Amino acid sequence: MEERLACIRFNNVGKSYYFSTHIDLVKGDKVVVETIRGLELGEVITDLKDISEFNLDTELKPIKRKANRADIDIHAFNKTKAIKSLEICKEIVKHYDLDMHLVNCEYTLDASKVICMYTSESRVDFRELLKELASVFKCRIELRQIGPRDKSKIVGGLGSCGLPLCCSSFLGEFDGVSMNMAKNQLLAINIDKISGACGRLLCCLKYEDDVYTIEK
Repeated sequence: MEERLACIRFNNVGKSYYFSTHIDLVKGDKVVVETIRGLELGEVITDLKDISEFNLDTELKPIKRKANRADIDIHAFNKTKAIKSLEICKEIVKHYDLDMHLVNCEYTLDASKVICMYTSESRVDFRELLKELASVFKCRIELRQIGPRDKSKIVGGLGSCGLPLCCSSFLGEFDGVSMNMAKNQLLAINIDKISGACGRLLCCLKYEDDVYTIEK
């Protein structure tokens, strides 16, 4: 089979990435790929496209293989293990009295690395923490600082509209949102009312901005 372009997503509302493949795949197939984080399980979210149709200036990483039952079972096991690992990490962070809030833990497919995501208002010296975590989990540790919008995407919740947060239900990527968007819609500039669960401006201010801009 000739080289094709595959669009891959690693969770239901995550950002999508492009990989090349010679494997016959269809939308919905699970695949194993090598990413910057390590070996991961992803899902094909569109039909394959002819790579010659795109003017690519970089070489795409290839899909390693179509996922088998063992890959899918290991991925499910890792997700369960990550929940327990998060609680252990929180206890260790508490022991070292570090100014950081752990939000999530994720394992690569082969469990050679655990990625711990956290928020913090200040710079954290986690050199001793890394040593401790490495000795407990016996694998590589990556501590990744995330922002408040990413935290809301991971944690989830309900918006002021009463529906699940856009970021945790369907938004793959965050668009820029500005105060001018609220002004264009003649909204009262009440920060509490136009801010989301993350404390930043509501993502939905972006949705109708084009219409209001055209009308002006």
